[in-house]
Amino acid sequence: MPAARLVCAALSLLALTACGGNAPEPPQDKKQAEALGRDTDETVFDDMIQTQDRARAVEDLSLGRKDELDQALEQAEGDTPADR
Repeated sequence: MPAARLVCAALSLLALTACGGNAPEPPQDKKQAEALGRDTDETVFDDMIQTQDRARAVEDLSLGRKDELDQALEQAEGDTPADR
């Protein structure tokens, strides 16, 4: 019986050790995080986030150009927002 208790205790200790997580990774350098445009560590979603950021930048540029074209058209038609 003492051998069975020793084996049971060893297996319990082994199971608890196996359930432990890895050591936490060191935090990312703050300058690197700011360069990525956020204050968090690098994640597995960085590629998707960067793609979304580029898409937003293109959308902002397109909307800005659209506004400029709308203003030019209104001025060409003689219907400026001040005349309304």
